[in-house]
Amino acid sequence: MTVFPVRVEVGWEESGPEQVVIIVNKELSSLEERVANFLGAPKSVRRPLDEMNSKLWMLMDGKMTVNQIVAEMDRIFAEKIAPAPERVNRSIADFVNMGLVKLHRTGFDEEE
Repeated sequence: MTVFPVRVEVGWEESGPEQVVIIVNKELSSLEERVANFLGAPKSVRRPLDEMNSKLWMLMDGKMTVNQIVAEMDRIFAEKIAPAPERVNRSIADFVNMGLVKLHRTGFDEEE
């Protein structure tokens, strides 16, 4: 089975070289929204990513498999990311758990 990580439709921007900021809209109840409006609170959260997660974010465009991404991250960051498979897989899992990335599979589950 081959797995391709793909970013979901979420706001994001490059705020500089090697720096990605993800913009997540807050999901507020009507009461929370009224309080936020009254206080002038922001309705979105900006999550700046570090250099490694910024590069990972850019690579998760659905064109590369997880294994290809691991190899590319290992090539770019070398000892800074060692052990690359564990660290990259953990970061991808974190993005999936936050609802920012989906995993598309090909191979055995194509029929499902």
